[in-house]
Amino acid sequence: MKSRTATALVLVAIAASAQASDDGTPAPPPPLAGPLHRLLTDVRARIDASILARPPKLVPPKKLAIKWKLGKVGSIDLGGSLVALTAADLDGDRKAELYAVTPRDVVAIAIHGRRLEEIGRASFTGEPAIPASRDVVGTAIVDDGAVIASSSGWARSLRVTWTKKGLVATAGAGGFALCPGTVVQLLPGRNYFADPAVPAVARYGARCRDGLVEPDGHPLRVRGDLSIANKLGIVIDRCAAAGLGCSSISAAEYSNVGIAFEIADVDRDGRPEVIFAGAGAPGDPDTLKVVTIGDDEKKTKLKKAFTAGGIAGITSADLDGDGDEEVVAAVRIAGASRIDLWRIE
Repeated sequence: MKSRTATALVLVAIAASAQASDDGTPAPPPPLAGPLHRLLTDVRARIDASILARPPKLVPPKKLAIKWKLGKVGSIDLGGSLVALTAADLDGDRKAELYAVTPRDVVAIAIHGRRLEEIGRASFTGEPAIPASRDVVGTAIVDDGAVIASSSGWARSLRVTWTKKGLVATAGAGGFALCPGTVVQLLPGRNYFADPAVPAVARYGARCRDGLVEPDGHPLRVRGDLSIANKLGIVIDRCAAAGLGCSSISAAEYSNVGIAFEIADVDRDGRPEVIFAGAGAPGDPDTLKVVTIGDDEKKTKLKKAFTAGGIAGITSADLDGDGDEEVVAAVRIAGASRIDLWRIE
């Protein structure tokens, strides 16, 4: 069975290669009656039939006991204001690091219990961005084993990876990566983005999540887009276990959402949550809310007010190596370089 599948995959690759021209651009599809087209169609049908005949085993999530409260982890000085936050296990120790983006640097932070340690730093280089945005804007996502970070003061992004020698950064492309495959540009002089593919759509940010599952184990794909009216629209897709496609199953919208938000299944019950800050101005009191996607915003699982600082970033990852994701929020006073990290417990 494995041999036949491998052979089929090779044939698909050969067939796909044959459909491309020498300069790498796709060639017109072969005639419907052509032998190559019939072979490709037959191979694909056999692979699909094989997958459907022996579908992968679905693994339901194992529910966690969450207290639904915030515990302070610690504080750290970044040397600049936090403009974006993400997390990834780039060093391969099975414990994710935090990656904080400032106007000048990407700072790698390890969490040791209640202690924070800076373990690496990479600086943006190259040409400054012209014109500069009204406010400093940053993004950070994880894509293909790297952190892709952008700061609005610089014309090019930064691709951060890890080697045996430590943190390594190389200049990336222009623009801001909101999700893998989604790169947008700031409107000139503004602090929000326009999508070249859909110029009429302006937004403050987006989050894309996969790796989540329904209560029965079916994979989920979730995307949230934050409009410049501070409305967060979320769409959940249910995917076939064999990777044969996804279809939308639900959507939700929340108002008064700030630029700091995340999507995660905090208690692993198969119903993802959205974790978000308020849409107040920098320096105003702020509130962190956790709501199961689809539930009314008033039906919060967690609500925590901050009067001495605003929430500048929220991310989720397996920070302690136990196999479960933790959600972390970074709180800072407007303009300060020092952040306090809080974790949902």
